[in-house]
Amino acid sequence: MLVELRIQDFAVVEQIAIEFGSGLNVLSGETGAGKSIIVDALSAAAGARANSEVVRTGAVAARVEARFAPSAAPGAGRWLRAQGLADDELVVAREIAADGRSRAWINGRPVTVGMLRELGEHLVEVIGQHEGTRLLRPATHLELLDAFAGAPALALRDEVAAGVARRAALLAEREALAAGERDRQRRVELLRHQVAEIDAARLRAGEEAELQARRARLVHAGRLAGAAAAAYAALYERDDGAAVDRLGQARAALREAAGLDPALSAAAEQVDALADALAEVARVLAAYRDRIEAQPDELEATEERLAQLAALRRKYGGTLEEVAAARDAAAAELARLEGSDERLAAIAGELAELEHTLAAQCARLAALREAAARRLEAGVGRELEALELRRARFTVALTREADAAGLVIGGERVAVRPSGVDRAEFLFAPNPGEEARPLAKIASGGELARVALAVRHVLAAAGEVPVMVCDEVDAGIGARTAGAVGALLTGAAQGRQVLCVTHLAQIASLADRHFWVAKDVVRGRTQVRVRPLDGRERVEEIARMISGKLPTPVAREYAVELLEQARRRRGAARADSIAGGMR
Repeated sequence: MLVELRIQDFAVVEQIAIEFGSGLNVLSGETGAGKSIIVDALSAAAGARANSEVVRTGAVAARVEARFAPSAAPGAGRWLRAQGLADDELVVAREIAADGRSRAWINGRPVTVGMLRELGEHLVEVIGQHEGTRLLRPATHLELLDAFAGAPALALRDEVAAGVARRAALLAEREALAAGERDRQRRVELLRHQVAEIDAARLRAGEEAELQARRARLVHAGRLAGAAAAAYAALYERDDGAAVDRLGQARAALREAAGLDPALSAAAEQVDALADALAEVARVLAAYRDRIEAQPDELEATEERLAQLAALRRKYGGTLEEVAAARDAAAAELARLEGSDERLAAIAGELAELEHTLAAQCARLAALREAAARRLEAGVGRELEALELRRARFTVALTREADAAGLVIGGERVAVRPSGVDRAEFLFAPNPGEEARPLAKIASGGELARVALAVRHVLAAAGEVPVMVCDEVDAGIGARTAGAVGALLTGAAQGRQVLCVTHLAQIASLADRHFWVAKDVVRGRTQVRVRPLDGRERVEEIARMISGKLPTPVAREYAVELLEQARRRRGAARADSIAGGMR
């Protein structure tokens, strides 16, 4: 429900804050007092169109902020979560600048006005003589009808939506596989070549590093052999005393000395170890010297292999690991493309089964909608009769669209959407013998408001929009019809919050919360004031609505009687509700 509405510099409103209550909230006041400005401001906060003309003269911008109880708006909560916005609070704000620019916020986060409008459709519905209510938009009628049809229809609609999504995916895959067969063959040949080329290279982890080391050794074979020979000669072959000979002399001397003084034993052992190590080094050097030699054929083969690997890296990736990954990717795509004929056959089988199931589901959903449409027509018809529109006729038209690529239902191939195969539109004929036409095209302002109220009352249990705003739905009606309108408003207020702008005392007396709207001139500027009425003040306002600007004693007595009747009616309604709950 709407908890609070704050308006600043909007039209002739300088600054007001209104705290609304649950149930039926009524706004009354003299003609031109600014009641409809409150509705316009709330509509702007919910994302309705608003231009710079709403900015108060001399102000930089108009600002409206509305705070809702999030627990009362499940549809809004789902929308917030889908957008990644917190749903622990629900505050929307709109600012319209004097230069025409508009900004919006949801829970303090800047959003587009389009997003605000999307959320607003889950929060506020305006019913009036000239408002663009959802009931005037055929695009919403099927959704409303399904909600009225109940849980079985909604569950079946979800199944149909899932099936339609799967069908679209299969059709797209089939089209992609079937289209451009020549291109597919070219792609297959290319992929085969790539896989074969990489497989023929027989890549091995670490091979490139090994080849680079071997190449360096082969290129410098002469220098390496010379270095090994010189080192070996220094150890074993020098005429002026090879290192091995000198170490042998030191070894013999230390062994002899260690026999005389054990303190030299450690040194003798270390020299022994050095002699053994030196002998091993000499052996390795001799072997390396004898083995290393220039090998032009091996160098050429190594160079060719390195060039092959470099070419693969340039073609398929910066490293051999990336080349291997490219090969695996090509092989996977090749397998998919080579199996396209089998996949096409599988798609055809799955599509046939899916379309058979979808057609059955759509037919069942259509039957549920047909039954719901007739119930809705009957219910609205009863309400229209009470509203002195007994000669009028409300109908729900269910139609389908032919589509050669659609589903076969009832021997016809029709278009299928996530919502099924049906289109729904609410139609109205104000007089007998006239063709039923869309509400927006046939109903007068007063009729439109009352028809919308009647439809909304019947659809009350099917709606999730927590706030219904009725802007002068009582215009041009008499006392008898006013009673019926009041009954509809109080009935609608049992399951949601209703805000109603009214000039009729019969309706104002039914309010759970009554606000008085007045327009004053302060320091040469027009200002709008809004305050809640209770007790004697409320009696005076209802008496004014009965008799005019100056309430008469008789009007006051009638006002007290109306309020007492409303109090008794609310008490009886609560008793019925408690008794129903106990049953």
